[in-house]
Amino acid sequence: MRNEQESDRFGVPLSNLLAAEKWCRAYDKKPCHVPTRKEVASLSAAKITAMLVTWMCDCPTEIIPSRAQIAEVKAVLQKRADSEKLSALITMCNNYISGD
Repeated sequence: MRNEQESDRFGVPLSNLLAAEKWCRAYDKKPCHVPTRKEVASLSAAKITAMLVTWMCDCPTEIIPSRAQIAEVKAVLQKRADSEKLSALITMCNNYISGD
């Protein structure tokens, strides 16, 4: 169960990921990567920040995150040992969740 949860992309279905990838190829756009829970918990602050900003702000319709998904992301970020380094990203998550 733990590996399954770590590899979960916050509930984004594989069909949506594939549709988004196809759209990116069709419009010659860099693919948007929806991170796994493990990636959110372990990637460097710079890498996860870039990844999450792209997912929240510049992704195809098929994978636009819901407020609930970003709340889950925020919970993982807050558990990280380096969460202080991620305060701007956590604030961005708060703004996304509240619709600001």
